[in-house]
Amino acid sequence: MSFVIFLVALLCIAVTVAVAALLSRNRNVLPPRRSTRALDRARPVTTSAGTNNANAAGFGFGALVCRRFVSGVCRAWRIACKQLASSNQNRSSTVLVQAKEDKEDGVPSPCNQVLPLSVNYHFTRQCNYSCGFCFHTAKTSFVLPIEEAKRGLQMLKNAGMKKINFSGGEPFLTKRGYYVGELVRWCKEELELDSVSIVSNGSLITEKWFREFGEHLDILAVSCDSFNEETNRKIGRFQRSRNHLDSLYRVRDWCQQYEVAFKINSVVNTWNWNEDMREEILRLNPVRWKVFQCLLIGGENAGPGALRNAEQFVITDEQFRSFLERHKEVSQLVPESNEKMRDSYLILDEYMRFLDCTRGSKDPSRSVLDVGVEEAIKFSGFDEAMFFRRGGRYMWSKADMDLSW
Repeated sequence: MSFVIFLVALLCIAVTVAVAALLSRNRNVLPPRRSTRALDRARPVTTSAGTNNANAAGFGFGALVCRRFVSGVCRAWRIACKQLASSNQNRSSTVLVQAKEDKEDGVPSPCNQVLPLSVNYHFTRQCNYSCGFCFHTAKTSFVLPIEEAKRGLQMLKNAGMKKINFSGGEPFLTKRGYYVGELVRWCKEELELDSVSIVSNGSLITEKWFREFGEHLDILAVSCDSFNEETNRKIGRFQRSRNHLDSLYRVRDWCQQYEVAFKINSVVNTWNWNEDMREEILRLNPVRWKVFQCLLIGGENAGPGALRNAEQFVITDEQFRSFLERHKEVSQLVPESNEKMRDSYLILDEYMRFLDCTRGSKDPSRSVLDVGVEEAIKFSGFDEAMFFRRGGRYMWSKADMDLSW
């Protein structure tokens, strides 16, 4: 567009110069027609100096016309450039705004910018269970000071975060649940996020915690891989004499009492792939039942440096499909195969680094706290299109749910 305007302006200038030259010649060569006598009386005595003066006057007139015309063209050029720049700026702003609206509506954006709509913050690696397929194991005991964690969460909110999910490890181990409780309250009251959720094994949650923090929590997901306690022990989902299923039902009742959406997460593996869970799931009536296929992550539950050996828990795709087929009538079922799960989550570790799992291991970015969200998220390996295809954007605020069990 600007190139066309430039060509038009150049043509106008050329025409102006030509017209000015023609006018100056006509002013000296072709005066108005008069009678011969009148012409003789009016004709001055011509000298070379007079001729030069006449020509100078003519060219002066042409130059004046040329200057005014060129000035007008330049003015028009400046106005056109400003309008073009304004148009481009408005177009860019419209694209960015539309991108943000599209992402919130569940439509991947055509822009390269990734908005962290939903973030999973694994703020601790410590856990009181020893599940054999865990892919975020206790390699460190580090937990950010809570004010630093809040600073990072504020940065994520400013970058477009709508939902935060706190996970671990076991979130209720840190300061007996008061660390995650304070973050839950802060994210809801101060950041005003659409959704705040927690994934827990449920064994350390108390009713006191619900009384103090429950109103600020949208969703509480409890991990349960079997409704056979012996199977849970084979998997490692237990602690000494505690019964995992007792914790599950107790937490479910508190969720109902304190109006928190209750969710169940299950990992399908070699010990439970042929189990029929329909009756128990329907009885518990969670808002969602997320079913994962056991996933290997190098350095975490497989390969050198891993604290777990999950290869013994891995099932085939056919076995996973068999489990899903058996439970297809459960309306809350949300299945996630390895393909869907691997790259479609934005995962922050205990240092607030995004973890890239695209190469089968967890490759960390630099911390959000050090380089900002926009720079760190470039190294997250996040597949935004898969996030939307797997239903990553759903009704995640309890204000929009019917929580009447």
